[in-house]
Amino acid sequence: MLGVNSKSKEKTPDSKPRIKRRNSMENFNIRDYFLKDRPGEELGQRGEAIITQGLALMVTLLAIAALQTPLALTTSAITNLVALFVFIQAVRGKFGYLILFPMVTAISICIAAIAEGRGSHDLVWVGVVGLFLLAHVHSRKSNFTPILLGTFMLVLFSGTALAEMNGILPNPYGTDLEHLLLGVLYLSSIMGAMTAVFHRHRRLLGSSLESRAAAIQAQNELKILNNTLENQVRERTEQLEESNRNLLAKTARLQAASEISQELTNNIKNSTNNLLHSAARLISEKLGYYHVGIFLVDSPRGFAVLHAANSKGGQQMLERHHQLKVGGTGIVGYVSQSGRLRIASNTGADAVFFNNPFLPETRSEIALPIKLVNSVIGVLDVQSTQSAAFSDEDASILMTIANQLAVLLSRSEDTETSRQSGRLIVPLGAKELQIGYSFRPDGSIVSFSKSEINPSLEKSLAMGEIVSVSSPGKGVAPSLAVPVKYREQVIGLIQIESDDTGRTWTEDEIQLVQAIADRAALALENARLFEDATRRAHQEETILHVTTQIGASTDFERIMQTTIQELGLALGASRSFIQIGDSMNADEKEAQ
Repeated sequence: MLGVNSKSKEKTPDSKPRIKRRNSMENFNIRDYFLKDRPGEELGQRGEAIITQGLALMVTLLAIAALQTPLALTTSAITNLVALFVFIQAVRGKFGYLILFPMVTAISICIAAIAEGRGSHDLVWVGVVGLFLLAHVHSRKSNFTPILLGTFMLVLFSGTALAEMNGILPNPYGTDLEHLLLGVLYLSSIMGAMTAVFHRHRRLLGSSLESRAAAIQAQNELKILNNTLENQVRERTEQLEESNRNLLAKTARLQAASEISQELTNNIKNSTNNLLHSAARLISEKLGYYHVGIFLVDSPRGFAVLHAANSKGGQQMLERHHQLKVGGTGIVGYVSQSGRLRIASNTGADAVFFNNPFLPETRSEIALPIKLVNSVIGVLDVQSTQSAAFSDEDASILMTIANQLAVLLSRSEDTETSRQSGRLIVPLGAKELQIGYSFRPDGSIVSFSKSEINPSLEKSLAMGEIVSVSSPGKGVAPSLAVPVKYREQVIGLIQIESDDTGRTWTEDEIQLVQAIADRAALALENARLFEDATRRAHQEETILHVTTQIGASTDFERIMQTTIQELGLALGASRSFIQIGDSMNADEKEAQ
């Protein structure tokens, strides 16, 4: 069994070449082999050469049967050998030998005509016309070779006729000058006609080849252009998909920031610590950050103290009462002093970054100032596990949240102070102040109680119309004022200024600000209604509190003291008094 297997294995390699040879024989096409042009050959040249030379070879072989003299037979045999040689060279693709056959055959015709005894009167001279035709077929580029061959043939015919006329060769048919001239004229006319036809043919063939080459070139250029367009479309599609992904991501982050702002606004009544903890948790959950910490600046001590954090490491830092010196090592220390945001794209390479053992997974960090007016009251510190995780858009979103935290913290402190003291945020009967907020180039938001409206835009506030100033006077920035209206009543004004003196406000920009103003009006009205409801609730709470304090005592003196004390606190008065009856003397009044 082993021997049989070894023999079968030895035969296996030999069987593969046999299979290949068999397949090659089956795929062989004799027509393509002889007639299909090879690379570098002119169109149709191979087929013409092989077919015409093959026919010429057959004619020369048949011509032997019509000859009788030894000289003619010998010449015909030589002509057949030349025809076979030229045919083989044509099959091999060597077309430079084709002209040999017409030249040798012309000489053979001349010798056969003389040897057979008919001379210039022999019909075999008609063969030179066929040879001239064959020369034209083989000569594809010019008429020079056929004309040269035709001249050679006419010389042979004329030489034969002159030899007969001069007695050098037998002249059984009485060759004379008229026969010579007529023969040369007939042959020249036929050859000239052939030359004219083939000249036209060559021109048409050249035009066809040029058109074909131009078509091929145009097709190649079209393919290149098509490929280029496809690549451009593919690249553009990828860019659009990338832009769509970025836009969706940006929209999602803006939506998350809006949700954070909404929830923080709803929790404004909470204590400061609860508000900060909610902010850290919301920023981490909505925006997907590893660690969010909120520091408040303790100005007298010169430290930024951590008040809220969401991560496990941040909770440990809170337990240790983590704090950083203002202006000290680390991003938080730098931002708390400079008031400018700072990004560490690679925490391992940034010299400002402080290596915190509680947050070992941090790879990038951003710290943003929480500023009220121009003072830094805190720092929002956000860290990610990815390098270069914070783009300019992320910084803008987080800066907006930091600015809102500044406003909420100021209100929260007022609420906390009021709650602890038992006083209301706004004293009963106090007038509302006209307030506003301004966004500064450094990213801070400044509140003000006096209008800073450009005088040229007062019409917008007075008439409730949109006013744009694109070409102001010297020293005045291009401005756009859009009234904030609720139920056709102007309740505020949005004013935008540009540092570009040549700025022209477009219709899209005006419509954008108008849409924001409409939504702001609705939000402000909701906030006003909420504040009114809150104020009324506080008023009722104060009345209930004062009534409870008064009703808790049955002593006349105690009731009056409690009444005047609670009213003074509720109204925020610097001095208050109460008088019962009209019988008190002047000294008593003065004492009171």
